[in-house]
Amino acid sequence: MNREVPFSSKRMLLTLTLCACAVILLQNHELSQRLSFPLTLGAMAAGLAVCFLFFVPSVLLKSRYNTDALCLLRDRSKPVRALTAALCGASFLYVAVYFLLPYTEMFCKKYYPDASPCLIAFLLLCCCVYAAVKGVNVITRFGIFLFVLAMTTNLLLFGGCVSSLDFQNGGAFFSGEPEDFLQDMLYFATPCFIAALFACLCGSAKQFRTRHVTIALLMTGVKYALVLFFIVYAVGAYAARQEYRTFVLSRVAHFGSFSGIESFYMALSTMSVFMILSLLLCGVTKSAGKPGSLPLTAALTGGIFVLHWLAELFPFVRECFTRPLLLIGFSFLTAVVLPSVLLIQKRRQHA
Repeated sequence: MNREVPFSSKRMLLTLTLCACAVILLQNHELSQRLSFPLTLGAMAAGLAVCFLFFVPSVLLKSRYNTDALCLLRDRSKPVRALTAALCGASFLYVAVYFLLPYTEMFCKKYYPDASPCLIAFLLLCCCVYAAVKGVNVITRFGIFLFVLAMTTNLLLFGGCVSSLDFQNGGAFFSGEPEDFLQDMLYFATPCFIAALFACLCGSAKQFRTRHVTIALLMTGVKYALVLFFIVYAVGAYAARQEYRTFVLSRVAHFGSFSGIESFYMALSTMSVFMILSLLLCGVTKSAGKPGSLPLTAALTGGIFVLHWLAELFPFVRECFTRPLLLIGFSFLTAVVLPSVLLIQKRRQHA
């Protein structure tokens, strides 16, 4: 079943920007507490610069030949296609579990303590099967509605925290060690997974322009910077002692007697993770040459659920699926190595 219906490039990059929001929404003690706010912003800028570099090979492939890495592999030999499918499958399944684990944990700890993380994962994955079978076009259309939700949530989140700002909370203007800066930079490089999604799914995008990628990353940076700013200066040291600091920020937001917008935060987090999982499933099925296949999508979803279940049972498995460096490594293979090899081969053919 082929569901590769053409879709707008702007819509796709908007959807990927909303996917990248999950990084800051689910942040939980991954950032150093010793690094001052200006240096944290510097680490964020460096991390997003790495993300931009991850986009370069697929952007060149798209802008010069109007295709993506997986489309170019359709005419290759079976072993090559099988190897690529295995690479994309391993990479995207890792990313799926990487985001599913903190989401289910946050949902159960902060919002619904009586629920089982595995039950929440199962329900969310069932919804993702339907979306992945429908295809990227439908998911990016849904991204428009999520963008409206994101803007509403941001307006309530930041507007409701303005009255709580206290610029004495920031501490020293410049403090921290080089290893703290590197730790934060690596964390802010994890949105590079959207470059891997772009490398595999952009072939059907219409009217692509390089500036679309730049704008998407700039929007991501502004979102991250605002969240970090209000966490530091509106919540202060209290947030540092709590889990999931963006959730804490949503609890602090208030307008007069109305306080707490955690339901908006939870809805945005859920939809962001939902779109990540759905697009990842689309990428794996496309790499296997069966986009929109219900049996394959269901099997992959079952694999994600089993990995999530094992991570909940065994701490060492969970540790493996919560390492930013591993996510960056998998994304590098899919977003940089694969399209770079194909780009070089394509240029040689034209030469």
